[in-house]
Amino acid sequence: MIRYTLSHGRSVRLALVAGLMICSLTSSGAEPGPNNASGADVLPKSVRRDPPLYPYNAAKAGLNGKVQIEFIVDEAGDVINPHVVRSNNPWFERPALDAVLKWKFEPGRKGGRPVKVRANQLLEFDSGAALGGHELWRVPARNPDPEAPPELRWTKPPTPINTAFPVYPWGDFEARRDGRTDLRFVIGPQGRVIAAKVVSATTPEMAEAVLAMIDTWEFTPAQKADGTPCFSAFSIQHDFRHAGIRGDVPITEGAHRILRRIQKSPEKIVSAAQLDERPRALSTRPPVYPTKLLQAGQPGSAQIEFIIDEEGDAQLPRIVASTEPAFGYAAVQAVATWRFAPPRQGGKPVATRVQVPIDFAPPKIEKPATP
Repeated sequence: MIRYTLSHGRSVRLALVAGLMICSLTSSGAEPGPNNASGADVLPKSVRRDPPLYPYNAAKAGLNGKVQIEFIVDEAGDVINPHVVRSNNPWFERPALDAVLKWKFEPGRKGGRPVKVRANQLLEFDSGAALGGHELWRVPARNPDPEAPPELRWTKPPTPINTAFPVYPWGDFEARRDGRTDLRFVIGPQGRVIAAKVVSATTPEMAEAVLAMIDTWEFTPAQKADGTPCFSAFSIQHDFRHAGIRGDVPITEGAHRILRRIQKSPEKIVSAAQLDERPRALSTRPPVYPTKLLQAGQPGSAQIEFIIDEEGDAQLPRIVASTEPAFGYAAVQAVATWRFAPPRQGGKPVATRVQVPIDFAPPKIEKPATP
């Protein structure tokens, strides 16, 4: 783990905490490319690992957070395809990815030859005790429903370890439609959301958006008095405000800029065929299989259209087609986090419209060993 803390003399930049700067990389054992990461004789060694910038608003609010990033160190020692595996504060994901993309390593080696090595790194953002730091999401210290059934009663609350914001549905955002959702969900003893229900929603699309969001969340589970992990139930509300002010669903200025261009100057968004080269992905987080479809366990797919803006951010993803609506919204939830090298036409950064197919396979459920 690498911990970053606010330097009291500087409001945004971070300083590395002495003694925590050096951190070994761990191989996942997965197959990242032509070479097996776990088969490397020598793991990559850090050459340059500059810290990220602490988001100004997060620093001002005294927010802390953790971001775990998985990436590949290629044969040249460069970082490729970093993506967030787990994050308890979405505001820290972009600065973490920005920093990791610039890291440089001596490559891992197998038999003396450079090889690709899959690695992961936990980055911890600490605003400092003097600033009264706290986490973004707060769970009640006591069970909010004292009359809950026995199986939903707990002594120690769950702790969010992986969270996300919902993605504003394209149709609602384009129509400048505001709304609100009320979501109830159950966390299982393994820390995953096992059931979720939208009690109320302004539009069906907003309901699907928050269901796709909660599927990505993970927790350390609640515990009984004896320390046994147990079930717990909670609710969460979201205000969708298309202007992005006082709402619970962040809308970037980049998203507003692209929407204005779509509505007023669509010719300024070029096709992928007009680019100097095909869009090059920098970070593509995989989608999460929808919880509501786990019991059926069927494979599925979705076709997603989105805009890559001049900075390389995926903007305004929308569902073109999907075998099930839940697959489409799960795909949108992931695509909204994707990053690309800025697309160019004639050497100049431009915005471009692209479509991608995304396939879903039901996760494998491990069967208990037979005695």
